[in-house]
Amino acid sequence: MNGRYGVALLLGCVTFGVAAFAATQGPGSTSAKHEDAKAAYPRPTNLKVLSKTISGEDLDKLMHRFKEDLGVPCGYCHEENPETKQINYASDENPIKETARFMIKMNEDINTKYLGQLGDRRYAEPLTCGNCHQGQVDPPTFQPKEQR
Repeated sequence: MNGRYGVALLLGCVTFGVAAFAATQGPGSTSAKHEDAKAAYPRPTNLKVLSKTISGEDLDKLMHRFKEDLGVPCGYCHEENPETKQINYASDENPIKETARFMIKMNEDINTKYLGQLGDRRYAEPLTCGNCHQGQVDPPTFQPKEQR
């Protein structure tokens, strides 16, 4: 995994997220809003593939992106406590979480080791899980168009 690309991707996501968040905020106490956001998004723990410096808010946005890209709920990768029905995001009990980590690394490799080396502007936007999965757990089978 190329560290520079990961940092650049993370900074790009953070910059976009901050700009989008700022654009939706009206006048008011920004410090109170900041404290509310910190309470709503606790510091992430047990990060093995993603940057350990990612904020809780940015991690939440990324996880929602994964949910949309694969069309799954949070409990698909994360373990739910059967007693409280609360999801334990830090738990490694669900084996699908390890598969997700592997796929995240694979996606980073595709973007950095392969597409990033091409120097082609068509690949300026990094691929995401959604490029292949298209909102489904199992990527759909490619169906070529009929040749005329």
